Amino acid sequence: MMRILDRLEEGFCAMALLATALILFVNVTLRYVFSASTSWAEELIKYLMIWITFVGGSLCVRRGAHIRMDFLLGKLSNKSRGLVDRVIYLVSALFCGFLAVYGVQIVSFNFRSGQVSPALEIPMWIVYSAIPIGSGLMALRFLQRIAAGSEGGN
Repeated sequence: MMRILDRLEEGFCAMALLATALILFVNVTLRYVFSASTSWAEELIKYLMIWITFVGGSLCVRRGAHIRMDFLLGKLSNKSRGLVDRVIYLVSALFCGFLAVYGVQIVSFNFRSGQVSPALEIPMWIVYSAIPIGSGLMALRFLQRIAAGSEGGN
């Protein structure tokens, strides 16, 4: 099950990044070569980047790729370092869990209000869904790291 989730995260981020690059390239080409541009491209790129940020955050937690200050950790014994890592992961998981719960409230509000984006006219709850989904995934990944007892960096 987790391997499927791993592949979904990686595939989503790769496809969204590719789509962002292609849309940006086409829009810049239209603007500077043909003196025309699309009205929706910038908005879509912004929303894709939001999704990439939240889902990519989970990918970074899984890979241990988040930036961290480990100068003080280097001064600790392996046992103490492992304990500090687990405490940090627990606090991070709790923060992400709270963010996911708050994100559900934001999505629910946007769903009820029926707000749509200006250019694409897509429901804004879809855009805001990146918050609870990405935060929930990050919380899950931090809990995985606690269970694995692994250290932070790669």
